[in-house]
This record gives sequence, structure tokens and C-alpha cells, in this order.
Amino acid sequence: MTPIRYTLQAVNPAAHLFRVSCSITKSTSDELVFRLPNWIPGSYMVRDFAKNIVTINAFDDNGTARLNKLDKCRWQVSGTRGELTLEYDVYAWDLSVRAAHLDQTHGFFNGTSVFLLPEGFEAAPCEVRLLPPLESVQGQWQVATSMSALEVDAAGFGLYRADNYDDLIDHPVEMGAFERYTFEACGVEHQVILTGQFITDGERICVDLKRVCEYHIQFFDEPAPFDRYVFLVMVVGDGYGGLEHRFSTSLLVRRNSLPAPGVDCVSDEYTEFLGLCSHEYFHAWNVKRLRPAKLAQSDLDREAHTQLLWAFEGITSYYDDLALVRSGLIDRTRYLSLLAKTITRVAQTPGRFKQPVGESSFDAWTKFYKQDENAPNAIVSYYAKGAVVALALDMILREKSAGAKSLDDLMRALWRNRDEAAGIPEGEIERVASDLVQGDLSDFFDNAVRGVDDLPLEQLLQQVGVTLSWKAMLGKNGDQHHAGVQPLAQGMRVDFSGELPRITHVLADSPAQTAGLSAGDKFIALNGLQVNESSFGDAMRRHQPGDSVAVHAFRRDELSEFTLVLGASKSDTAVLSIADADVAQKWLWN
Repeated sequence: MTPIRYTLQAVNPAAHLFRVSCSITKSTSDELVFRLPNWIPGSYMVRDFAKNIVTINAFDDNGTARLNKLDKCRWQVSGTRGELTLEYDVYAWDLSVRAAHLDQTHGFFNGTSVFLLPEGFEAAPCEVRLLPPLESVQGQWQVATSMSALEVDAAGFGLYRADNYDDLIDHPVEMGAFERYTFEACGVEHQVILTGQFITDGERICVDLKRVCEYHIQFFDEPAPFDRYVFLVMVVGDGYGGLEHRFSTSLLVRRNSLPAPGVDCVSDEYTEFLGLCSHEYFHAWNVKRLRPAKLAQSDLDREAHTQLLWAFEGITSYYDDLALVRSGLIDRTRYLSLLAKTITRVAQTPGRFKQPVGESSFDAWTKFYKQDENAPNAIVSYYAKGAVVALALDMILREKSAGAKSLDDLMRALWRNRDEAAGIPEGEIERVASDLVQGDLSDFFDNAVRGVDDLPLEQLLQQVGVTLSWKAMLGKNGDQHHAGVQPLAQGMRVDFSGELPRITHVLADSPAQTAGLSAGDKFIALNGLQVNESSFGDAMRRHQPGDSVAVHAFRRDELSEFTLVLGASKSDTAVLSIADADVAQKWLWN
């Protein structure tokens, strides 16, 4: 089939503009429609990438061709023959892993943001010519991508190829004066690309990631499903995110999450970085090759609803940190602390009683990715709740099989029997899990996935030698309160970064809601005293449950007074400890 030929160049980094051309050879004068995806796989929200096309023109052998826009993401050309080219400028100023970003320091893009698809050419091979920046940029730019190179120079600029359009948009590209590190895991070359300003120990990152990658490859069994893998890491002052691809991942991390030279300890920040890398790498199997049938059948034009994101994101979230302890990068105490934070996050979300995690998966497009001030009261995260369900399923499989089977066996069975083109039907995970223990697990899935009751984690964890207890503490995710002071509950989350403290969320059935406070209210004073982050915390430490606090706050531009009756903090912070080290060892390492 005639290939689609693309060129891409950073023509104006200061204006954040990529110039792209898409060319095909037409044998007839029939009309042809070009379109850009509305969402990117792995990020389940319609983002309307075509809105960033600033100018677009069409040319054929006779010169300028007429271009007719059909809707928000499609253009039609008719009456042309021979060589047809669409040339367009793309505005790239989204510093995330999902879209495209360009300035004088670097350029990054996903294919869904820049490559138009001529309809009917979905299966055609694609060629991409990446050109050096047109204007001066900072440093000597290079190219990093997992796309197959055909003819490139020493810096990586030149001609690349992809098998088809789906393959094309699965290879993000980084351009800039970055640092490149290389290591092998199970005989496969891995690259770590670090872009931005940072001081770190790149060799240590490679040593540690090698252990994580080899664990995951051996978990699913060698050989790896790729012959090369690339970690594209954008390093910033404040940011966090990851997006999986078949042969690479895009990451956005804070520079303080990278290990400092000469420091051997695994800090909390570095643990977060390793966990993110582990999460996205596990996705190379679980999501990119094992994927819900509903996503496998999607054309990226409209939402693809599935109730299985709890498994594909939640199970991945369960294994990301588990891989760190199993590969020896963190100890059992650190791992249990991380797991306790995930359990706490779910326990402190009132929405868990409103939305089943399967429904959370289905509604990701309109609820999880479009959260508002009422989100904690209305929804539950299919990442966090999914990880807790994965933990519970692991324990159930071990219990029902007298220790002979686990979630590891479920994942390996799904992997061995996968049909990548068709994907996994909605009920397949439940069926395979039941087959593993030769029993009916519908009651478990009714409660854990289709229901809203809390899971019996205390009993389930006992069988692997771990005790789950609950404590009352202030702060999200189990942050300790001052010793000797009874934790109090206000039921609100406050942002202190602005000129006035602002309530961002009011939790359901809480003292703040009872008092009439709402998201968006801005504090002026508590009991007649000015409020900042320090004085707010100090005031709370000087009260007891049942005390009344006068709150003066602006709602819009109107000053109001509220009476906040403080409550006792709930015992909703998880604490995990090892009761039987030998039994726990079998779970954590097998």
C-alpha cells in the first residue's frame, strides 16, 4: 500500500509552532478526508487535539487544492490527483506527557497531536522525516524516540518508519540537548533520556531501573515483547505524570525526585520516581498488549467505555511498588508504608460508597478526568481503589487455592492466552480468576468491582502475616499529627498558596458541610484572628472535639460568618505491620 509521508520541523520555537506536512499519492480524483485523533490511548478524556492546528493548506500537482473543514477534527479534499500534501502548523504548549510542547529548550510530541490520518490509509506504512529546528535553539539538539530509524544522522534527525498509523502514534518523540543513558535488561537495550535542568546520578538510575525492568520481564517470562525500550523523562520544578507506550514511556517528574550524586539512600522522592517508572513499564504488558476489547476496537474519534480500567490501571498500581520490594530496591517496611497510603487514600474518599470501581472505570471520561470540587464525595479512583481490589484479589486467590495460586498466576495466564487484536472481553478477568481456583468468585467481584462496600482487608491480610490497623490522624494519606494532641476533623481541604486560604473541597457529612462552608470560600479569620497555614494548624491543635469555631470567609465578594463545630477525626488512616515475617516473606517475594 502507498505509504503516508510526513515531515515535521520546529519552525518557530519561540511561538511554540511545529510545521507538519502529510503527503500521499492519489490514483483517483475521489474526495479524501483527513482527521486527527480526539484522545490519546492511556489518557481517557477527549482532548480535541485538532484545536491546536493554527493554519492548514492543501496542495496537489496543480498547486493549491481546496480544503473543506467538516467538523472539529476532519478536513476534506476533493478533485485532486497525483501527489497530495497537507501542510499545517501545530501550536505546542502543553507541558505534559499527553500532547506536544515546544520552546527554545526542547521539543516533545505525541503523534496524536501532530499527525493527520487520511481515512482509508489506516493500514498504510508511514514514513516520518524529522528535520532540525529552523531557528536557533539552546544547545545541540538530538532526537530520542523508539520509532524505527531508516536513515538518520548522528543527532537522530532524518527518516523514520512505522508499520501503520496506530504504530506511528505510539512512539512519542523528544528533541533537545538532553542526557542519554543506556543499560541492558535481560539482553534488551534500554535508554533513559533526561531533558531539563538537573543534577543527578544517571548511572545509579540505570542500575536501579535495570533491576525493576528485569523483574517485570521475568515476571511475564522472557523474552521481552520488545527489542528496545526508551524512558523519555522531562525534568521540571513541579510536575508529575506518565503515559505508557508499547516501546517507550513518557514521564514528567520533579527534579528533586532524581537521586543526587554520592547519595546512596532511596529517598521518598526517588522511590516515587522508581514507582512511576515501574508503573509505566508494567503497562508495556498490561494495557499496551493486554488491553480491554473496548479499547482495542476504538478509532480515537469518540469515547471507548469499559469497566476494566480498575484492572488495567489498578493492578498495575498494585505491582508498581510491589516490584520495588521484590527487586530489592526498598525494604518491607517501606513497601507496607506505601501500600498503607493507598489504602488510606481510598478510606478517606467518601465517594467510595457512591461509585463502584467498575463504574469509575466506565465514567473515566466524564468524571475521573474532569474532577470538580465535589469529586471526593461522588467518585472513587480506579487507580487507588483498583490497587486495593488487586490486593484483595491476590489474597482471595491465595486463600481459595491454599497458597497454590495468586494474582501473579492470573496475570501470567492472561498474558499467555492474549489476543492482542481482539483484546480482553469485559468478563474475562473474572472468568480466568475463577478457573484458577476452580470455583465461583462472582461474590467477590460483585462486592469489590460492582459494589461499594469496604473490602475485608484486615482478614485477608492476616493470612499473609500482615496486620492492618486504623488510626485517627490529620492530613491526607496518613500524615502524622502532633504527638499527644487529639486529631480533629473539619471535613475540608484548604489551599494556602494564595493571598487568602481557599477551601477546595468540602467532604460529605462533615463538620464543614454542616457549618455551611463550601468549596471556593476564602478564609478571613478564625475566632477573629487572621488565618494562614501555620496559624490554622496551631488553632486546630488548641481545640477539642465539640468546640465551636467562628469562621469569617468571603463567598464570591460577600463576607459571611459560619460556626464550625469540630469533630473527632475518624480512624481512617491505615497502618500495616508484619505479624509473621516468614509468611509475609512468601507474599512479598512470590
